[in-house]
Amino acid sequence: MGNYNIHVATERCTGCLRCELACSDLYTKVFNPSVAMIRVTVSDADWDISFTDECNDCGVCVDHCFYDALEKSEKEQEK
Repeated sequence: MGNYNIHVATERCTGCLRCELACSDLYTKVFNPSVAMIRVTVSDADWDISFTDECNDCGVCVDHCFYDALEKSEKEQEK
């Protein structure tokens, strides 16, 4: 499990797919959005961002979003 909570601001998303490409490259070594653990789709003329069950909250998608549609915050450590 990753160290971050991922927060989504769909109103800032441009649909560039940088997040999907970064995720797929990191985990499969292929630039292929269809194998990414983050999904960017269009819904009613707006972008929708979701995560697959395999997403481990690593935050690589956030690091590659130029538009601040994704943000991360540290998860609180369990005691």
